[in-house]
This record gives sequence, structure tokens and C-alpha cells, in this order.
Amino acid sequence: MKRRLLLVSVILVLVLGLSVSALAQKKVSVLWMEYDGLTPDYALNLEKAFEEAHPEIDLNIISTPWDEGHDRLITFIAGGQPPDLAVIGTRWLLELLDMDVVESIEDWLSEDLINNIDPALMEGKIGGVLYGLPVAAGTRLLYYRSDLVDKAPETYEEMLEMALKIHNPDQKFHAVGMSGQKYVELTEHAYYLFGNDGYYFEMLPDGTYGKCTVNDEAGIGAMTFMNDLVNTHKVTQPGVTAYRRDELQDLFIAGNLGFFMSGGFTATMLEQRGATFEWDVAPIPHFEGKPQSSLIVTDSIVLFKDSKVKEEASKFLDFFYSDPWRLEFDKLIGFPPVTKSLADDPHFQTPVYQVLIEQIPGSKGWPLIAEWPECNDIIWDNIVAAFLEQKTPEQAMNDAAQEIDSIRGM
Repeated sequence: MKRRLLLVSVILVLVLGLSVSALAQKKVSVLWMEYDGLTPDYALNLEKAFEEAHPEIDLNIISTPWDEGHDRLITFIAGGQPPDLAVIGTRWLLELLDMDVVESIEDWLSEDLINNIDPALMEGKIGGVLYGLPVAAGTRLLYYRSDLVDKAPETYEEMLEMALKIHNPDQKFHAVGMSGQKYVELTEHAYYLFGNDGYYFEMLPDGTYGKCTVNDEAGIGAMTFMNDLVNTHKVTQPGVTAYRRDELQDLFIAGNLGFFMSGGFTATMLEQRGATFEWDVAPIPHFEGKPQSSLIVTDSIVLFKDSKVKEEASKFLDFFYSDPWRLEFDKLIGFPPVTKSLADDPHFQTPVYQVLIEQIPGSKGWPLIAEWPECNDIIWDNIVAAFLEQKTPEQAMNDAAQEIDSIRGM
């Protein structure tokens, strides 16, 4: 009888101990975006390793596809349950500030961490306050089949000449990849627009954005060239409106495309999947007589005001930004490092990273306006209409600009 009572007592102590331990744990939630090239195991291993280093914290990484991330985050906020931290496209920051749901992240960062990131990458600093800590920053590249063309085209006109020579639809080989399905980014549209010295809005003297300019000479010229690739020269893959960037990436990796514009992450995917053909990278082309310009994308991580575990969240940031975890992360997503301590790592001394870095000075980012997600959708709808030949390129861009100016009260 005594032995049975002793056994019951031991079990009760263990159960109570575990319960107390579980109650003592602070829960930290992170909305985590699924980058191309980033394996699911990375987030799982990061979560496990962090909890082993900090048993007092229960980390919950909520993995989310990029094209669902914005809507899912807004749903969490609208439901009164925002995460503690979230990876966001930096362009979302103004919307979150208008909603008054994020706070300065710098107040919760260790001095070592803040000093390990180049201030030039702090696109998430608004009004002198750092709200978004850079997670990733990088330009975009031209990938091309170096076994089929002698050199990379510097201009889009040169690319078209090469495309006409190598396009071979009978062999299911298409010269130029073109996405035409609505996506969280405007993908190729930005590359052609920036390469024609255009932008999405006029810049006013006070640094704010004026009217939409996708229908100016540069914007209509870029859209016309894109449409010609699809409907006149027919050097793209057929059915472009069924393809997003990731499907195009699969086509290039499978050896079915000659030219494809994407981020450094595609190089990672080519290596991971063992591409059997010769490929190389070059700066994004530009139109004749226009300056070269790539898209530069920054993503940030933000801290929510309603978080009750900000100290614990800061511990996660210190852990995630440590060299071992950042090195693996940067390798998988194919972006240059955002931390100074990894700048000289041998992994980043390659042609891919050199081209990524080379393009930074002339590059342009997405507009930092609260309405940008809606503007993105409007432009996409009109691109699709042009590709389907429901509208001319000029009409499509005029309609897009008019609708965007209307929603912005211009």
C-alpha cells in the first residue's frame, strides 16, 4: 500500500512539475514567410534549436506562402490576435503603421545585433524610427542558357534578337519566360519598366508619391514590348496567364527556357535540383539608350504593439541573426547577407552574389505606400487583359493609372 501511495505521489509531483514548467513558458509566435529555396526543415530546426537554448520559451513559427502572407497577417490583426513578430514585405509597413499595430523594434534589439547590420539596408526606418529589421535584401538577375547564347544580352532589344534564334516550341523550348498570373509581386513588369527608365509614380519635391505613371511613355513602351514578346513574336511559353514566378522557375530549371529574370534564390534552386545544362547570370537588361536598373527587394521583421513577450521575442531575434542560422538562411534564399559578420564568408564570393551587389546603386524598390497591395492587383489585372488581347497595352496602362489615381484620391 505504501509503495502504491509513493508511486502515485511521484507521478503527481512529475505531472505538477511539468504543468508548472509549461505554465512558466512564455509563448512567442512568428509569422514566417516561405521563401523560394528555403526548405521546410529550416524553420522546424530553428524552432527546435531555439527552444533547446531557451527552454523557458515556447516558439511557434507559423509558415505561410508569400502570396498568402499579407492577407493572413491582416486576418490575424482583424481578429485581435496578431503574432508577436512577423516577416513582411517592407512595403507593407506603412499600412501597418496606419493601423497603429507595430512599434519601434530598435528598442528591443541588442546593441550587438543592431551594430551588425548596415544602416543602408534599414528601409524599415520611417521618420527616424526603425520599425522593420531587414530580413533579406537583394536585387534581381537575368538567368540565361550560356550553352545556347555566346554572351548575356545587355539590352532587351538584344535579348529579343537572341530569343528569335533559340526559340523552338516544337521541342517545348521557349526563349523567354513571362509570368502572367496575378502574384504578390509584379515580377517581370518591374524589370521591363525600370529598364525603360520608368517607375510606378511621379516623385514629388517633398519625397512623396504623386500620380501613377505606368501610362507614361516609359510605362506604355515597357508594356508594349512585353505584350509583343507574348503575342507578336511569340517567344514566350504559351499560356502565360497560367504562370507565376515559381512555375517559370520550374520551367527554367527543367531546361525549357532560354532567359528568365528572378532573384538569387533561383541559383540556389538550380544547384539543389542539379540542373544538367550550362547557365549563367547577368545584370537585368535595359532598353537601348536607357540606364540599367534592377528591382531591389527588402523584407523586414516587425514587432507588434500587443505582444506581451517582447523580451522573449528579442531573444529569438538574437538567435536567428547569429552567424550559423543567418548563413544557412542566406544560402537557401540566395540573397546577399544583411549582417556585416557574414560579408566576407566564402559562400558569397561568387559571380551570382557579385552581380547582385553590382546592381545595387542603380536599383529601385517597390513604392512604399499603404495602397500598394491594391495598386499591385490593379496593374496585374490590366497586364492580364493585355496578354489576353482584351485591351491594347496603352489602354491597359491608361486604365490602371486612372483606377489607381482614383483610389488614392488624385
